[in-house]
Amino acid sequence: MRWRQEFMAEVSEALNQLGLRACPVCGSAEPLSIGPCPVLMADTGFPPVADALTLGEDRAGVLIFAVRVECPMCGHLMLFNAEKYRADNEKILVAGVAEPPETLAALVGLLVRELPSAPI
Repeated sequence: MRWRQEFMAEVSEALNQLGLRACPVCGSAEPLSIGPCPVLMADTGFPPVADALTLGEDRAGVLIFAVRVECPMCGHLMLFNAEKYRADNEKILVAGVAEPPETLAALVGLLVRELPSAPI
């Protein structure tokens, strides 16, 4: 799963309007990068006693889909709740890989070329 391009553009614009134009840690004016895939966080809390849950038992909690924003210079990482940028039932995720297939094929080709060859 990955973010829809339109959603990423809307989040970028909203963060820009909020004044997030530079890294709040190092002050770098390099464009902050938005991760193409959601960061999933499970907010379930801790069980009251270590032995209170059996293996595979469901627990009540909240699954948060977060937008990852990162400074390319210092690596400062920020997470934003994607629900805050969603309008009604607008689809913000699409199925598929985060990179275009041609990019993945090029990476695989690069890895294959760099692997040491071994006799079969």
